[in-house]
Parts: sequence; structure tokens; C-alpha cells
Amino acid sequence: MGLIIVPQEYDNLPRNLAPICIEDRDAAGEPINLEWIERGVRPIHRRLCNLTERIVGDLWAVSEVAGNAVHSLWREYGDHLGSDPARQVQARAQWEAKDIRAGGWRLRKGWERYLDDLDETIRAAISLDPRDYGQTYDMHLDLQALTRGEDPMLKRIVDLYLRAWTWQEIGAELERKPNTVEQKFLRWTQRCRHNDDIA
Repeated sequence: MGLIIVPQEYDNLPRNLAPICIEDRDAAGEPINLEWIERGVRPIHRRLCNLTERIVGDLWAVSEVAGNAVHSLWREYGDHLGSDPARQVQARAQWEAKDIRAGGWRLRKGWERYLDDLDETIRAAISLDPRDYGQTYDMHLDLQALTRGEDPMLKRIVDLYLRAWTWQEIGAELERKPNTVEQKFLRWTQRCRHNDDIA
């Protein structure tokens, strides 16, 4: 896995700019389309530095911000750069910077606080003593009640999650993108958290 550095002549950058280092391969090890960097990052190097310093408060986080933006655009659009990849990179970088400042996209959207109570139930289910059949049976009934009326795929997602499968493994098992199954699970937990009957 290699790094692309923007700009190439980074030795004499002014103090208010930092070089941007972006991995040239995605998480699966496939090479990304370098046009996302050439046409998306290079033309707006200064803007990305300013944006990162303004939102994150740390100029040197610009590689993380720009790298996350490029790789998420690559995952979403692949080789379809559109007419203005620099504008897409800048817009995505703004969200990436906000996520970093907040501690992650879940915290930025406020999802973590909704999951606190439900996570406790799920953690309890995962940490059950398998030899305590009474407790296991009660937890099974609780989870059946929580997923009553839900589609079979969601029930399977919850079941696999409780068995400590990763989102990648669950996605592969259900032949869906890992992000898709995770989002489905998170939307369900939000509904549970806001449903007075269940709460």
C-alpha cells in the first residue's frame, strides 16, 4: 500500500499549510482511481488545510480529513467522478472534519446517547453464561419481544450481532453491504429507544 502526497514538492510549504497523505488503495486492497486525488484534492489543497484547521482545530489532521473524504467518495461512486470532483471532495471533507471534531459520526448525529440503554441489554445478552439456561431463555424472550413485527432480515442481523459477528461478516452472510446492515440495526435501535411501549 502506497501513499500519494499532495503537493509533491512539500518541503517548502508555508507554515499555514500541511502536506496531505492519502493511501492509494482502499480497505479491500484495490487501487483507487487516482483522479479523485489529482482532480479532487490537488486543486483545493489550501482550502482543505483551512477547512481542517477551522473545524478540527489541528492543521495536521488534514491527511485524515482528505483521506477519509476521498476513500468514502471512492466507495460510493467508484470511477464516476462527476463534473467537479474538487467540489465533492470539499463537501465530503467538511463532514469528515465535523465527525473528527465530534469524536465520530455517531456522536455527531447524537446516536450514541440513544444506544446507551439498549447497548446495556445487548451487552448483557452477549455476556450471558451459556450454562445459565433460565437467564438465556429470559434474554431470548426479551429479544423476541424487541424484534416482534420486524422483518426477518433484521431479526437475523440482531441474532448475528449478539453472537459477536462483525458488520463485515454479517454483510457477507446476508449478501448486503456491511454499512447497510449496520444502518438497519442502528435505525432499529433508535426506534426501540423512542418507543414508549418497549422502553
